[in-house]
Amino acid sequence: MSLLYISILWVCACVDSAESLVTVSAPVGSTVILPCNLTEEFKQSSVIKWYINNDIVFERSSDGPYSGEGYKGRVDVPLDELRKGNCSLVLKNVKFTDGGLYKTFTMVHVDTNTEMKEINSVRLSVDALQISAPVGSKAVLPCNWSHLSIKTPHVQWFIDTETVFERKGKDSYPGEGYEGRVDVPEDELLKGNCSLVMKNISVSDTRIYSSSMLITYTQESVLVQKVKLSVVAKPQKKEDVKPAPSGEAGINCPQPLILIMFLMFLLFSR
Repeated sequence: MSLLYISILWVCACVDSAESLVTVSAPVGSTVILPCNLTEEFKQSSVIKWYINNDIVFERSSDGPYSGEGYKGRVDVPLDELRKGNCSLVLKNVKFTDGGLYKTFTMVHVDTNTEMKEINSVRLSVDALQISAPVGSKAVLPCNWSHLSIKTPHVQWFIDTETVFERKGKDSYPGEGYEGRVDVPEDELLKGNCSLVMKNISVSDTRIYSSSMLITYTQESVLVQKVKLSVVAKPQKKEDVKPAPSGEAGINCPQPLILIMFLMFLLFSR
């Protein structure tokens, strides 16, 4: 694993001694390590499991690795590290929806019995993605819902309780003050791309934007993305320096003081 290509972020790690809870924060798109250390030797019959809530994130056993839904290709507990007692979870391409409480368990098969033991808990806090754009330009606030099980996508972009844009199929609704400036194209939304396109942005658009998808069968909104947009003023262009005026013959006019001194020389030399 090359440090040139992977940024391991330990931006914030603090331990609550009462609950032994570790908190780690990382920005969207980064690679983060959720720390874990085995208290016992990892045997051939052992199984290591990482969960978030009640959903499996990653599992490694003698049968090989298994990644939970939405985590395929993004998570791993390297076998060579596991044999050293390091059960830390490597999570790549962090998404905003990855935030939450992760728990590690080990399972050991002893004869016909299976003992399951919780090792530790790690809370992952995902920071908002930061984007900057100049005044008057177009900005795209990225969003992807392809990891969710949704048949009819219904997206909403908002600032706190203020609606910025909402789309369900062909029906769309821009919030007050955003008419004609914002859109989530229908064809892109069907492909899993819920990015918000914002045109003609102004300094007042500097805000933190959140997007959510409505899960039809539960009627619950799932927070998908959070983006901090910073709008900067356009740099002023340097005015072209105008050339000094010239006479009809193309000769620059002399300075007035020099001209006066020349005339006085001619007058008194006679």
